[in-house]
Amino acid sequence: MSTIRRNAGALRARLQRQLEGVYIIERELGGAGSSHVFLATEVALDRQVVLKVLPPELTADVDAERFRREMQFAAKLQHPHLVPLLSAALATADGDSDQVRWYSMPYIEGMTLRELLVRRGAPPYPEAIRLLREIALALSYAHARGVVHRDIKPENVLLNDGIAMISDFGVAKALDDASDAALRTGRRVTTVSTVLGTPDYMAPEQIGSAHIVDHRADLYAFGCVAYEVLTGAPPFTRPSLRATLAAQLADAPVPIQQLRPELPPAVADVVMRCLAKNPAERPASASWIIRAIEGAGATDAATAPASARAAMPEPASTAPTGAATASASVSGRTVVAALAVTLAAVAVVWMVLP
Repeated sequence: MSTIRRNAGALRARLQRQLEGVYIIERELGGAGSSHVFLATEVALDRQVVLKVLPPELTADVDAERFRREMQFAAKLQHPHLVPLLSAALATADGDSDQVRWYSMPYIEGMTLRELLVRRGAPPYPEAIRLLREIALALSYAHARGVVHRDIKPENVLLNDGIAMISDFGVAKALDDASDAALRTGRRVTTVSTVLGTPDYMAPEQIGSAHIVDHRADLYAFGCVAYEVLTGAPPFTRPSLRATLAAQLADAPVPIQQLRPELPPAVADVVMRCLAKNPAERPASASWIIRAIEGAGATDAATAPASARAAMPEPASTAPTGAATASASVSGRTVVAALAVTLAAVAVVWMVLP
């Protein structure tokens, strides 16, 4: 048995002891790096839930009370395209630091957007634009309430009977704000920022400092996801983590209409505007994106021949050569913690890479 499997088994046993009488853990669903996700049954209500274990390096020095308050705020988010938070625990009442930190969400049957892209490549245009609109609706709702996701990616978009639902909303913000609070109160001594995100979808400002990130970082990530949903591959696929981060900082993406010339110009414009390096040059809000998408749909329907009005024009659903492989490789590159990137380190990336 591998060390990873032994560790996962030990974690499951430890978590089950901690949650005895509340949840019955059934099996591990997966995870990346040091994170783990379990399917469990909530005993009191006899329903299936997902338990997500927070990596210890993210929670060791956070302000537990601040984390609890932020998670309570995130749990108030209720929207058809958001997976709600059900419960969370950072530490027990007796302050036992050995306790596993976790949060729970409903179990959504179906695949993730990542799994859809790996299996099928870019979906047909009508399906793709519907999914993107649903994601934008969720972003608009959460942003209007002051909550930023900070890790929008296909793995965090669940498909419930084909309907897009974003998971983990508010968790990254809760961790970052709680870490900030611990730093100010002296319970955390490091001054290096922990960056939460996934390189293929991280906004340039997110790489430099998580503390200057606002809703426009989510819009950048939305642009990366939209690019991938419409073409089959993210805008910046590089052979290494460092090269990917450098590309997010400095490289211009290939214009999406070069890869999908059939796209309505208004939709292509939305995607490329979201990918602007300067946050001020991106759309002002997710609501603007929704209006642009809906406006493009109305224009296309009005100008299309009668025989074509039943459906929007469909770009080829087959991803470019190698795109499915590139898409599959993204899921293992999540930076959950220990990506301690300071502005000085970013400058080194710029200078070292050709």
